[in-house]
Amino acid sequence: MAAPPPKPKSKQTPEDLAEVERALSVLQGRHPEHERVRREDEENRARRSAELEAVSTLETRRIRSRRALMAGGIAAVGIVAATGAVVLRGELARLGRIEEAADPFRAMGFVVVDTSSRGAPSKVEANVPAGCVLATSSTGADVRLAHAGGAVEGPVPVLTCLCEGGRVTVTGDVPAGEGLALLRMDASAFGGSRAFAFLPFKPGATGRSDQACAEGSLDAWLDSKRWLQESPAGAARPTAQVAPAESERWLAADPRRAALRLAGFELRAIVRPEAPFAVVDVPAESCVLLVVERPEDRPSLRLKGGALAVGPAPGDALWCTAAGALAVAQRDGAGELVVLSAPAARAGGLAGAREAAERAGLPIGASTVPAGDRGWSARQVLLASGIPETLVTSADAPELGGDADARIVALSLEKPGALVADLPPDVFSFCEPALDKALSTVCVFSGPQKWRADGAGTVAGLARARHPFWLFGLQGVNEPAALKAETQLVNLARRLRREGFEPTTIEAVTELDKGAEVLGRAHEDAIVAVALAPVAPWVFPYTDGPAWTLEGEPRVVPIAPLERVTVTATSKALPPKATRRTVVFRRQKR
Repeated sequence: MAAPPPKPKSKQTPEDLAEVERALSVLQGRHPEHERVRREDEENRARRSAELEAVSTLETRRIRSRRALMAGGIAAVGIVAATGAVVLRGELARLGRIEEAADPFRAMGFVVVDTSSRGAPSKVEANVPAGCVLATSSTGADVRLAHAGGAVEGPVPVLTCLCEGGRVTVTGDVPAGEGLALLRMDASAFGGSRAFAFLPFKPGATGRSDQACAEGSLDAWLDSKRWLQESPAGAARPTAQVAPAESERWLAADPRRAALRLAGFELRAIVRPEAPFAVVDVPAESCVLLVVERPEDRPSLRLKGGALAVGPAPGDALWCTAAGALAVAQRDGAGELVVLSAPAARAGGLAGAREAAERAGLPIGASTVPAGDRGWSARQVLLASGIPETLVTSADAPELGGDADARIVALSLEKPGALVADLPPDVFSFCEPALDKALSTVCVFSGPQKWRADGAGTVAGLARARHPFWLFGLQGVNEPAALKAETQLVNLARRLRREGFEPTTIEAVTELDKGAEVLGRAHEDAIVAVALAPVAPWVFPYTDGPAWTLEGEPRVVPIAPLERVTVTATSKALPPKATRRTVVFRRQKR
């Protein structure tokens, strides 16, 4: 506190004041000291008032100074707050634009790893685990995504997949107030780089740095069934249910394709040029046919782990399997790839399916079955030929076994001549096509035979059968020409069964001197008839008009239920009724 101001000096001396005070006291009738006391009291009050006024003035100045300082501080804080609010609002807006750029990918399952800062808007750097990484910008500017294995640059979004984690850097020409975002997702979520074509968005630029783990990522995606999820309208899809009408239109586009329909083939998928492959769930015991639009295209069928079941080779491809599989039908070419499948028992295994494809005018470039399914595939050939399952046995090399009573054998080979038949001197055989020139063939033997593999590691299988009831008329024949006719009849039966015919013998048949009378049964609309006899030419085709042979087109004779149709042999050497047996292939109405 400041010292009080100096007391004002009195112009009168104390002696003068004392005299005046005594005079005033006498005049007023008071004690002389009374005036002195009054005077001193007034002086004290004046001095105290002056001191209080001085203190009040100082306090007022101090209060005013404090208020001024407070006002200045508040103003400064307000300025800082206002500036901070502007900065914060700008940063929030910047982050909002980055989030807006990343939101579509977050909705698909991507996770934001990091975004660029306000101080360095043109760069993001982070350690990222293995998987697929995506970079985008709030302005849509081109970006560069660099990693240990290389870099990819282009319009956003930029996408690549990495087999190993590491440092990832994203850079781009981004102005202040904007930014970049780095996102990541497990490669198994969409199949890695192998399945980029089926992404629910179109990347601006892609990198393929995951070649070492691409097949594993694709398998994980297939196993997770995520490929079944709906895709945006117009996007390529890994698979799609083919409507029956679309399947029928494709089969009807070429009259020759009727052979495929008869063999049980139906469309499973169409791989269009915008997609590299289609996922096909192949049922057990079925055959898959890949039909290319252009002869130079090279289709293939991929199994789990990246192994190829068949192909790539120019032309169409065919594969049959006993176990079934989740496969990828791959297109290597500019045209469409059509995928069909059929039950192997109806098609006749690999050999029967190939026959149907060739009749449909489809050039098969590659065809195969799994190594352990060779015997199974050969078995399907015999079953499709109308031989009852109870008469058929099958085996795979090297454990081929034997059946002394078997006379009809179907073979499925990795290479021609892979299996060799050891025959007694008095046993003859006939194979169509020739055993040393084909991968699939049917042979008929006049007696027992023993099979062996032609070398270690041979991949081959066979199926054997005794004579079915409808071939009893040829039991015991030992002439090579007779065995040829029997082989041709087995192959004809396989073709007729694909067209809906089933072999029958005695029922509703009356033998005639020059042929037979056939009674139409319920729900039947056509027949094909032949007579079997133990004399040349052993098989006698019947007809109601034009003649036909086993090498040509069979004569299909229309018939109605309870209608009697007479068919005759074109050969003048027809044996007597007692020595021959008529086989009638009957077709049920479709």
